[in-house]
This record gives sequence, structure tokens and C-alpha cells, in this order.
Amino acid sequence: MTTKQGPNAGYLEFDRDHWAALRAGEPMSLSPSEMETLTSPTQPMESEEVRQILLPLSRLLHLHATQVQALKAPQDGGKVPYVIGVSGSVAVGKSSFARVLAALLAYWPGKPNVQLVTTDSFLLPLASLQEKNILHRKGFPESYDEPLFLEFLQAVCRRGEAAQIPIYSHVRYDILADEAQSVEAPDIIILEGLNVLQGERGQGLHALDFIDFSIYVDAAPEAIKTWYLERFVYLKNTAFQSDDSYFNKFKGLSDPEALAMASDTWDRVNLKNLVENILPTRERANLVIHKTLDHRIDRLSLRQA
Repeated sequence: MTTKQGPNAGYLEFDRDHWAALRAGEPMSLSPSEMETLTSPTQPMESEEVRQILLPLSRLLHLHATQVQALKAPQDGGKVPYVIGVSGSVAVGKSSFARVLAALLAYWPGKPNVQLVTTDSFLLPLASLQEKNILHRKGFPESYDEPLFLEFLQAVCRRGEAAQIPIYSHVRYDILADEAQSVEAPDIIILEGLNVLQGERGQGLHALDFIDFSIYVDAAPEAIKTWYLERFVYLKNTAFQSDDSYFNKFKGLSDPEALAMASDTWDRVNLKNLVENILPTRERANLVIHKTLDHRIDRLSLRQA
């Protein structure tokens, strides 16, 4: 364990062995079949990763949540949740990470009600993006319904109210108009998305104002691009084959053609968003988790209180 210097001063850096020691005997609660349902084929996570990385994190969060919740009081008498933010680039594996973490937290004493909320739910509908001519900037700050997002956070995280939020379909590449996710009386919310750590300080409310503990899933841009290309080809051969898929028009591409298309999209859109909007928020996180090309977490940086 070392203290980082330079621009990342204020963080304690752990290698895998030192971090794993924080587990302190916390039992493994997820079966291999559960792990399979929680992770993506293109973002694998071994059981050993859960034992050495996520179980110690779960223990740390439990200790932190106990302290934070003792100080929280809802504005209007309801129950307010402990909020964990998970951010990082497109294709870095934050969704699988958040699902596994949510499953672990649900095994805490008292079996807390853990709800996972993705900020994809607050993307503007496809028609609105097209009307505003910003479809090519989907995932950038202006592509979200920020007022709706903040109203949800204030209702659930400040007033302890139940809320109905949109559901986003990756298959249809759009908000589902007639469906909604119910968020009611959560003990813990995991808020996962590209934008959860974004917002200029001193310029109104942002998601970060509601988050009790924030995590940034990090990797070298070259590694993330590799994962993005692998995911695109995988989806082209699976989900894109569905007639309901927005990307069905690409189902006949050869793998080399799909790789070329995905590479261009990464360079023009996702890398630009990473560099301009996502990566600059990394220093705001309480915990930065760094992954290597083989999806293995090799170091963790924990902000000192």
C-alpha cells in the first residue's frame, strides 16, 4: 500500500494482495451460476476477482454505509438510501461490475433492498436526439434529460419517495415508451453510468451531490477500444440478428467489416466522449479501480478521508 503523489495525491494505492486482505473473512455469497447471469460474455469476471476485489469492497461499503446512514434524515419522513455511484467509459465493464456488486450488497445483514439504476434510463428518446441532430453525440452530457434525472434523485434520495423511471432498451437503442422501472424504498441504490460524476462544481445540483461513495472503473484507452470492438462483433452475431434490434441493418456485415465500423465509431464518438467528459471526472471518485487488458483488476486507489 502506497500514498500516491503528483496529480493523484490524496489517494492510497493498493495492489491486489493488500486489497484482498481487507476482506477479513467475508464469505463468498454468489454461486457460479449467479455469476454467469450477472456478467457479460464480453466482460468476464472470475469468482477469484469477486473474492479478492469485490468482497473487500463490499465490507468497506458496509462500514461506510453504517456511518453515513446514521447521519441521514429524509426531508419529508420517508427512508433515504445509501447511494453508490459507478462510472467509467463505454465498454469498460462498469455494468457487469455494478450488477455483481449489487448482488453482493443484497447479502448484507438484514438483506437490504438494493436497486440498480442506470443513467441510460435518462437518455433522451431516440426521436428527440434525431430532432435535435445530436444522435451522433448519444452519451454526451447534452443527450440526457437532466431535469428528469435530478427530479428522480431529489425524490428518492432526499425526500424518500417512490419513483417511476424510464427503461432503456439496448436492443431498440431507445427508451421504451410504455414501460417503467419502479424504485421504491431502497436501502441502497447503485447509480451506474457515464455521467454520474459529471457537472461543474458550484453550478447547481448534479448527481455527485447525491452520491455517498463513488467508484470509477478505469483502464487504458487502448484496452477499452479492444473491448469495444470485441463487444460490437459479438453483438453483431447475436443481438443485432433480432428483427427488433435498431442495429439489425448491420447483421450481414462480415467480422472485418464490423471491426472497421466499430473502430471508426470508437475514434469519432466514444474516445472523444471519454477524453472530454468522462476521464476528467476520475479524480472525483472515492475509489478508482484499474483493469488490465485481460479484465483483471491490478490496482485500486482509495481517496483518503
